[in-house]
Amino acid sequence: TMTGNSCALPVGDIKGEGHNRVFYYSIFPNMLLSMHPDYVMVHQLWPKSPERTLIFCDWFFHPEAFDRIDFHPNDAIEFWDMTNRQDWHVCELSQQGIASRVYRPGPYSPRESIPAAWDREYLRHVE
Repeated sequence: TMTGNSCALPVGDIKGEGHNRVFYYSIFPNMLLSMHPDYVMVHQLWPKSPERTLIFCDWFFHPEAFDRIDFHPNDAIEFWDMTNRQDWHVCELSQQGIASRVYRPGPYSPRESIPAAWDREYLRHVE
C-alpha cells in the first residue's frame, strides 16, 4: 500500500511472519498471481502484437472487508497503479533497446533462473 499499512481484513488464516510477506507466482501462459496478506492481485497479460500487450489487473479482498469502516482498498490500488506504470515504462524502454539494429541477445545471469525457466517452458509450448 502507499502507507505501508494493511488496507483490509486478512484473506486467510495468516500466522506469524506471514503478515509481512507477499507471494508472487507466474502461471503459464499469461497470469501473474500476487498473494498479499490483505488482498490477492491478479495480472493477466494478453499480447496483441509484438509491440502491444493488453494488461488486466484485478484485486480480490476478503468479502467481509467491504462492510468495515477501516476498509481502504484505494491505498493498495494507488500503490499498484504507480508501480505498474513504472514497470511498464521500463518494459517500453527495454523493447526500444531490443528493437535496435545493434542489439545482440546474451545469456541470463546465473542468478536469473526463473526467467530462463519461463523461456524454456514457453519454447516447449510453441515448438
